[in-house]
Amino acid sequence: MKLESNTFLGKTFQKFNTNYGTISLVDYKNPVSEKWHYHENIHLSLILQGGNLESRKKNDLQVSTGKILFYNEGELHCNKHTIFPSKNLNIELSNDFFKNNGIKFDGKELYNENTFSSYLKLVNIYHELSFNDIYTSDSIHNILYDLFANTLENNKPSWLKDLTEIIEDRWNEFIPLNELASILNVHPVTISKYFRKYLNGTLGDYMRIVKLKRAFNFLLNSKKSITEIAYICGFSDQSHMTKVFKIYVGFTPKEIRLL
Repeated sequence: MKLESNTFLGKTFQKFNTNYGTISLVDYKNPVSEKWHYHENIHLSLILQGGNLESRKKNDLQVSTGKILFYNEGELHCNKHTIFPSKNLNIELSNDFFKNNGIKFDGKELYNENTFSSYLKLVNIYHELSFNDIYTSDSIHNILYDLFANTLENNKPSWLKDLTEIIEDRWNEFIPLNELASILNVHPVTISKYFRKYLNGTLGDYMRIVKLKRAFNFLLNSKKSITEIAYICGFSDQSHMTKVFKIYVGFTPKEIRLL
């Protein structure tokens, strides 16, 4: 089944058109088709709420809040067991975006990517939609250019994946650098050097963002108080979590709930 441009299985409730594509916010509140389908254009999704089980030709993937997914044009996939409600930020791009900006990119580096730098760029696009002013189109273009043009090749050290998995698994803890180095059998200086090189930030940044993503999930998916969410997610208190949100996202937790 082919989905035409600007068409998704859920209900689009906000859309922003540009000369290189469309940014859409899509709700999934009712059962949708579980048939195999593909999109007419290159398509990128950030799961803001909920998730599903996604199947592609070679594998199945459990998709949850904070996950980033990339689809090449014509790439077959199907979505099963959708969690209701779910909400996606969907970005549809024409080939002209890549051609005119001199970007040679086929999506492999972003497929199933969940690094904090990519996540933050897409969250920034999400918040740009709330401004929707004369600066929004250029801002979104610049964010997308930075997202795609600065994606590194697949020469990452093998221990880097293990490192990020440890942090994701122990997301509500503070894990000292020396402990991580001991687990991975890698020198602490090496971790610091290559972490910044391949993930565009420090180890401390990454740990904060892992907590931030969990908090973002609770803010959208629960009625827990902001103070309760702060403690659940490993922040020292509500003030600390608010400061992290303001620095990394540009909005406070309270403002996010009002969007």
